[in-house]
Order: sequence, then structure tokens, then C-alpha cells
Amino acid sequence: MENVISKKDLLRETGISYGQLYRWKRQNLIPEDWFIRRSSYTGQETYFPRDRILERIKTIKHLKGRYSLDELARILSPEFTGITYPVNRVISKEIMDEQTAELFRAKINKEVCSFWEVCVIYALGLLRSKYFLTEADLERICEKLLDWSSKLQSGSYKIYVVKCDGQNTVVIAAKEPTLFLDKALQVMGSYDLEEIGATVKQKLNENRI
Repeated sequence: MENVISKKDLLRETGISYGQLYRWKRQNLIPEDWFIRRSSYTGQETYFPRDRILERIKTIKHLKGRYSLDELARILSPEFTGITYPVNRVISKEIMDEQTAELFRAKINKEVCSFWEVCVIYALGLLRSKYFLTEADLERICEKLLDWSSKLQSGSYKIYVVKCDGQNTVVIAAKEPTLFLDKALQVMGSYDLEEIGATVKQKLNENRI
């Protein structure tokens, strides 16, 4: 059973107000079904799925300076995460890097991908150009995508480019706790998968696939 957090503890832990919480609910930033009402000795209390609500509020606070609340509501909508996307159409809409997507198709022999696969592929395209990942690097990483994507059901991860013995590789790890690495490994850069997801959703909104 999923852990829950009371409304009182949620407000204290996140530093948001009662008014913010219910305003975000009205603006569809927080789903109605996350407000779980239970009887208590005081009458009735409201609880939330702990991990999901804490992650959602963290994301809202992080992104609300860059997007309007209406834009955020579209970005955070779950409508994109439960469906698959044809690779060819994704490439045509410039959602992912074409070279990376071709490797993705060749290595795992798929013509469709999940939302979070699109996000990982999109991030790999960014990493390839920024951190000079080679074709061999991408081929090796793409071979692991099937294993990774089956475990990526949310954006609670970061993608790191790590240098080891002069070569770059990619690590996907939960955002919390902090990633600790041997001193022989150097983190060259990283992307927050939640932020990548927001960018991809914006693109999907602009070019409905």
C-alpha cells in the first residue's frame, strides 16, 4: 500500500499554504483523486499519496517561474504518459534527435516508444551534442533502454554523463538521495528527467502526435 501524508504534514514539509494547495487543485495541477478523505477522531482528515504529492509540489515550485499555471496544467497532465508514440512520427515532430532515434530503432527493434522512453531518447540527443557522446556510446546505452524504460514510470530520476578513464557513459539514478561516486569518476553534466518531461510535453502539445 502506498504511503500517505496528512495535509497538515504536507503543508509543513513543503512550506506551501492551504490556499496554494487548493488553488493548484482548482487549476488541475494536483489531481482530485490525490485528495484522500478519511474519518478521524476530529471528524475527517485529508491525506495524499506521499511520494507523488511531494514530487508534484517540488516540480510545480521549480517550474512555475518559467510557465504560467495554465501551461503547467497541460505539462503535468497524465494524458501523455499512458500511451505510446510511433518513432517515425516523433522524429518528424523533432521531439527526439534523429540520429539517436535511428540507433534506438536499430538496437531494440521497436517502432513505438513510451512517453518516458521519448524523454530518455530526447535527453540522450541533448547529451550527445553537448558532451560528445560517440556513436559507440549511444549504441551501448540504447541496448539498455528496454531494461531502463520498464522501470521509469515517473520523472523522479536524473540522467548523468559520467567520465571514467577518459570515456563518457550515462547513469540514470533517482533524484534522491544524492548520487555519490568514486573519485575516479567525474560527473560531466546532468539532466532532470522531470524537466525533460515538461519540455517533451510542451512539444507534444504544440505538435499533437
